[in-house]
Amino acid sequence: MLKKFLLFVLFVCFGTLTWVNGAQAGFGISPPYVKTNKIIPGSHYEQKINLLRSSASEDLEAIVEVKAEEIASWITIDKGEKFDLPKGELQVPMIVKVDVPKKAEIGNYKGYINVRVVPKGAMEGGGVAIALGARIDIDLTITKETFPDFLVHLVSIPDLETLGKPWNWRIFAWFFYRIKVAMKIENIGNVKIAPSKIHLDVYDIAEKKLLESHDDRFLKKIKPFEIKSIAASFPTKLGVGQYWGKIRVYKGKEVVNSYKLAFTIAPPGTLAQGPKLGIWPWLMLLGLILLVLIIIFILIKIKFWRYLFKILIIISWPLRYIWRKIRAGLNILKLKFWRWIHKKSAQYQRGEDEDSIPPAKDKSSTEEKKD
Repeated sequence: MLKKFLLFVLFVCFGTLTWVNGAQAGFGISPPYVKTNKIIPGSHYEQKINLLRSSASEDLEAIVEVKAEEIASWITIDKGEKFDLPKGELQVPMIVKVDVPKKAEIGNYKGYINVRVVPKGAMEGGGVAIALGARIDIDLTITKETFPDFLVHLVSIPDLETLGKPWNWRIFAWFFYRIKVAMKIENIGNVKIAPSKIHLDVYDIAEKKLLESHDDRFLKKIKPFEIKSIAASFPTKLGVGQYWGKIRVYKGKEVVNSYKLAFTIAPPGTLAQGPKLGIWPWLMLLGLILLVLIIIFILIKIKFWRYLFKILIIISWPLRYIWRKIRAGLNILKLKFWRWIHKKSAQYQRGEDEDSIPPAKDKSSTEEKKD
């Protein structure tokens, strides 16, 4: 009996040591710290920590404990204080979130986070489980100084389609027919920020002719220490074809990034991911119709047409006076013209009558002949 017990104890110890050594050899964290010196009171900071293991042959459980007396209430873990490391996953990320109170004092705050890893369900039986651990150091400097800065990632110009009627009318196209420049922005500063301007020049496919030039200054701002996708959009009158887009990203008056990307404008219904206008154009059309009806109703209600007629009469009086004078002058000219025509006609008529009378004979010569 004693031999069986000793063999059981030896087996347990050997198994435990084997698991510990294997886990120690295959478990780690990256990066092993939460550190920043750009955080300001009232701001939010996040740090991604990856829990790594070389073998994922079994389910494990991570137990997280924050050890930082002054700032423990500022820190939370996105997955909670306990979460699984599933079988088959060599890398499991966790996000350490830091929310600094608005009244936090300026200074440096330190602490650490313990991460223990145990077999799944080992803590539920009430027994003692051998756990492996790792330490994440916390080093936060709270400052009043602002650091506005950002990085640009993954810039693209998605292909687009021309719009069919009635959405290709200018009143709709300005809103729904636009070239978009999609990008991912990483805010590496400690205040909200976005590019001050995105400039786009559109050239023909041969890059010989500048077709359009646009600016977008109204970009969504990104919170400190976050990575977000944003899009600059530009109204266009371009038709079907292929084009080059030359992009400049501004921070203040400085160009921080520039790109040259090709894109295509296709006929309606030809792209697999065509424009998804949704209900917004219809709502806009309904709004315009309602606006026109409301304006007409108001004009009728206040008897605007009567006042409009009087206003038009008053405004048009100088024009009507000038027109009367012009018409009187035209009548005088017309009268003079016809008088002149009549006079010329009379003179011509008299000339014809004179030509038709035979010349008078000489009486003296006639008498001499008689003699």
